[in-house]
Amino acid sequence: MKTKHTLKELSLLTDISIRNIRFYIQNEIVDKPFGQNKGAYYTQTHLDQLMMIKKYKDAGVSLERISQIIKNKEQNLSIDYQTKQGSIEVLSRIYLMQGIELVVNPEISKFTQRDVRKLSEMILKNIETIEEEKKNEKE
Repeated sequence: MKTKHTLKELSLLTDISIRNIRFYIQNEIVDKPFGQNKGAYYTQTHLDQLMMIKKYKDAGVSLERISQIIKNKEQNLSIDYQTKQGSIEVLSRIYLMQGIELVVNPEISKFTQRDVRKLSEMILKNIETIEEEKKNEKE
């Protein structure tokens, strides 16, 4: 596996535009490259950071929060989630049946859309089991 990458290679590997990668570096979300100008190169750490950004952006997490996650991960610190007044959150709200809904904050739970779908399916199966047990108790 290659250990040094150019900016163009990073862009191709992550499917993130060069412009966005530069934006992330400029805003200190991604580490600066090693070297300068045409001699600049990127490592697996840069690739990991960009893939993490992509993963969390796809889950609807804000760039500010992604930055906190990346910086804290490198320092091996736990991340305390605190909702600030006026903050905007992206939540997934899944209607399971009348009176029962599942609300998931992907930013906190670290669940992907696939994880949430799987969780919903598991809950629905359990609801069916409970309803069958209630029905059998009545008989």
